[in-house]
Amino acid sequence: MKIRPIKAIIADDDSVTRHLLRTLLRQHNVEVVGEACNGKEALQKCAAEIPDILFLDINMQEMDGFETLQHARHAIPGLAVVMISSDSTVGNVQKAHAHGADGFIVKPFSAARVLEAVTRCCR
Repeated sequence: MKIRPIKAIIADDDSVTRHLLRTLLRQHNVEVVGEACNGKEALQKCAAEIPDILFLDINMQEMDGFETLQHARHAIPGLAVVMISSDSTVGNVQKAHAHGADGFIVKPFSAARVLEAVTRCCR
């Protein structure tokens, strides 16, 4: 029996962060099916690809991570959302969880934290 790979979308306005996260996820058999540089684009990619997990930055243009999180929760029930941000104040972490985030990873992130989030959300 073949197990379907975990599908992920990465939404971050920083191309280096997207590249690092994409590389890390692919090394651990997570299929990155889309990337976005803002929340609006992330929602479009999520609607088209229906991923298992969305990695979502807080501070982005057009639509920030919190607003994107709220829309994603309504549009795709069951989608795991992990916020990933260098703006890791207690208030932001609490707000992310209050809006339904499944996890919060602080930038710069470690491979162990990212993989722990994937395992916790998608296994």
